[in-house]
Amino acid sequence: MPLTLRFLGPPQIQRDSHTVALPRTRKALGLLALLALHAGRSVDRRYLAEMLWPECDGTSGATNLRQALAILRRTLGPDATQLIAEGKQALRLELLDTACDVLALDAALQRGDTEAVRLLARGPFLEGFTDDWVLREREARTQAVAALLAPPSLTRLPVFLTPFLGRTTERTKLRELLQRDGIRLVSVLGFGGLGKTRLALAAAADHPDAYFIDLTLLPTQAGAAQLWELLGTVLELQPPTETAVCQCLQERAPLLIFDNAEHVIGVVGRVIQGLLSRCPRAKALVTSREPLQLPGEALFRLHPLRTDDAMALFVQRAGLAQPGLELPAEALRSLCQKLEGLPLAIELAAAHLRVLQLEELAARLTDRFRLLRSQQSRVDRHQTLQATLDGSWEQLREPDRRVLAALSVLGGSWPRSLALAVAFAPGTDALAAQEVLTHLVDTSWLQVSSGHYSLLETIREYLLPYQLPDDRQRLVAFAQETIPWKRGQESQVTWLQRLETHKVNLRAALRYASVEVAVALAVELGDAFVIQGRTAEGIAHYTSLAPQVPTDHPHRAALLYFWALLEQARDAFSTAATLLNESRQLCEATDQTSLLIRVLGNLGMNARGLGDLNTARQLYQETLALCRATNKGSPSATLIRLGVVEHDLGNLEAARGHFREAVAVNRTHDNEIGLAIALSKWGYVERDAGQPERARALWREALPLHRALGYPLEQGNVALALSRLVPDPTEAEALRAEALAAFTRIQYTEGIQRVQGILSTGGF
Repeated sequence: MPLTLRFLGPPQIQRDSHTVALPRTRKALGLLALLALHAGRSVDRRYLAEMLWPECDGTSGATNLRQALAILRRTLGPDATQLIAEGKQALRLELLDTACDVLALDAALQRGDTEAVRLLARGPFLEGFTDDWVLREREARTQAVAALLAPPSLTRLPVFLTPFLGRTTERTKLRELLQRDGIRLVSVLGFGGLGKTRLALAAAADHPDAYFIDLTLLPTQAGAAQLWELLGTVLELQPPTETAVCQCLQERAPLLIFDNAEHVIGVVGRVIQGLLSRCPRAKALVTSREPLQLPGEALFRLHPLRTDDAMALFVQRAGLAQPGLELPAEALRSLCQKLEGLPLAIELAAAHLRVLQLEELAARLTDRFRLLRSQQSRVDRHQTLQATLDGSWEQLREPDRRVLAALSVLGGSWPRSLALAVAFAPGTDALAAQEVLTHLVDTSWLQVSSGHYSLLETIREYLLPYQLPDDRQRLVAFAQETIPWKRGQESQVTWLQRLETHKVNLRAALRYASVEVAVALAVELGDAFVIQGRTAEGIAHYTSLAPQVPTDHPHRAALLYFWALLEQARDAFSTAATLLNESRQLCEATDQTSLLIRVLGNLGMNARGLGDLNTARQLYQETLALCRATNKGSPSATLIRLGVVEHDLGNLEAARGHFREAVAVNRTHDNEIGLAIALSKWGYVERDAGQPERARALWREALPLHRALGYPLEQGNVALALSRLVPDPTEAEALRAEALAAFTRIQYTEGIQRVQGILSTGGF
C-alpha cells in the first residue's frame, strides 16, 4: 500500500491514509528524514552519524546509527525493504510508491509553482527539532519560500560589501525568536567583533518594515531626547521628536534594530520601554555587550563561530586579499581554532595573507594583539583587536576589572568555588561575589555553561598585563588544599573526580608553585597519574623536578617511587629498576617503612615485567611479611601481586586464595581501587579454571568501579574480557566499543589492536 512521509510541520507517516506510529526515538525519525532528503542516492554511514550525533566519536556514532536503523526498520514494517544497506559503508532510501512532502516542496520551488508552494509549506521542516542539520535545512527552505511568496519589502537596512557567511543555526533561531508571539524585545549579546550586527541584520533581512539605528552616533553622555531624535531621523520624520515617532509607529508592526547599545545602555532601555508600551505591535532587536535588564527581554548570547564557518569566512576574506589563493585544509583548520572562531580576528588575520604565508601567520599569533590590526580604512570602530577589547575594558568598574584579571590565571572551565578561591578576598560575601560574576557574564567577558565559567584564550592573553603575583599564589594555595587525598574523610572516587574537575588549573598551579611546593604536590598526585593513565604528563613532572631535589630531601624517595611506577606503565623496566633501587636505599636510610613496603612491591612488579617470576614472588612475600610485622600500610596491593604471580606460574588455587583475601581486606577498608583490581584479577583465575559464570560475576562487579574511578587501562581490559563471556551479542558489542574507547583515551596501542582484531574477525 502507498506510503506518505510528512516532514513539514508536525512529522507524520501514513500508509493508505492510515496514520502509522512514529519511531520511538527522535533520532530514528531524523534518520528517516535525512535519508529522504537524499532519496535514491547512497549516503555514507559516517556522514549520517556525524549529522545525527555530532557530539559522539566515530565508534559511538556508528553504534547509535545501527540502533536507530533497527528502530526505523521496525517502524516501516513492510516498507522497510525500501531502506537498503549498501555493505557496511552506506545506506539508500528508495521511495517506491511513496510520497514525501519536503521533496514535493523542493520540486515546486524549482519550478516556481507558487500555488503548490503555498499548499505544501504548512510548517517548518521537522517542527520541534533543534538539531543543527535540521535548522540548516529548515532555514534554506524558509528563505526559498519567502523569496517566492513574500511581498516587496519596505526595509531600510545597511548593505555590506561582503556576503554574510555561516551562522545558519543562530540566524534561524534568532528569526524564530523574533517571530514568536509575546516576545517584543530581543537582545543579541557578545563582546566586540563577534558579529552581532551582521547576525541581527541577517535575521531581519526579510522583515517588511525594519529600521537600523546606529547607536555609535550617540556620545556616551547622551540623553533620551537625543536618542528619540536619532530614531525620528532614521524614520525620516519632521520634526524628529518622541511624539512624532510614537504616532508614526503606533499602528504599524516595525522591527527596530538598536545597534551597539552598551555605552548608552540606560538611555536605550528607557526609550525602548517607552516605545514598546505606546506602540503595541512594534518589536525591538538590540545588539549589546550586556542586557538592558528590562522585563520581557529575551537574551540571545552569541558565541564564536564553529570551526567550519570560521574556515569559510577565512577563505572568503583571504580571497579578497589574494584572489585565487589555495589554503591547505588542516593548516587552515588549525589556524581558525587558534583564532577561536572570532570573526574580527579572522578578518584581520586573513588580510595579512597579502604578504605572509599561512604557516608564517600561524607562527606570529603568539603576539596576536600586535598582528591583528587592520591595514584598511575601516568605516566601523573595529580597527584592531586590542582597541575592540579596550573599549569593553574601559566600561568595566574597577572592582570587576580586578576580579577579571585574577580569573585570567585560570584555564579551561572552572566551578564557582575555584573562582571564589582565586579572585575574591577571604570572607567575601557569597552573594556579592556572585553579583560580580553575573555582571562579567552579562558584559560578555565570562562565559558560563552548566555552572562552570571560562574565558576565551584571546581574552586571557589580553588580561595578562593586569594580573598580580598574588593571583597565581592563590591558585597555588587552592591546589595545596585540593590535591591531597583526605584519607578517612572521602572515597578515592570522590578524590579522583575532584582532580578531574580541576585538572587544567592544578597543572597550572604546579607550574606557578615553588620547587618545594611543586615536589610535595607531585607526590600527592602520584597515584592519580598512574590510575588515570597520565603517564607522559607524570613523567614530565618528575623528570623536571628530580634534579632540583637533593638526596636528603624528605620527598625524594617518594618522587622516585612514583616516577618508577610510570616508567613501568610504559614497560621501561630497566629505568624503573634504577629509580626503585635508589628509592629503596633512601627509605631504609630514613626509616620510611610505609613507603618501603610499596617500593619492595614494585620491585617485584619490575622483576615480573622482566620475566623473573620467582624473584617477583620472593619480593612480594618479603613485602607482605614487612607489612604484617610493622602493621604499616595495607597488604592489599601485595596480596593482589602475589595472586598475579601465582597465576602466571599456573598455581590457580594459590592465586584464588590471595585474591579472595585481597577482596576481603579492601571491602573492610573501603578501598575502591584495590577492590576493583582484586576483583578483575580474580576473574582471570576463574576463567582459566573453567568457571566462566564466576568470572562474569567478578567482572560485572569490577567494571562499574573502574568506570567510576576513571581507570581506563583496567576498564578496557575488563570490558574486553567480559565481552568474550557474555551470551548477548548486543552486550558483547557494547563492551568491545567501551574497551576501544578506554584504550584510545590513553593511546594504549596494544589494547586497541586487541579490540580491532576481534572486531575485524568476529572471533575471540
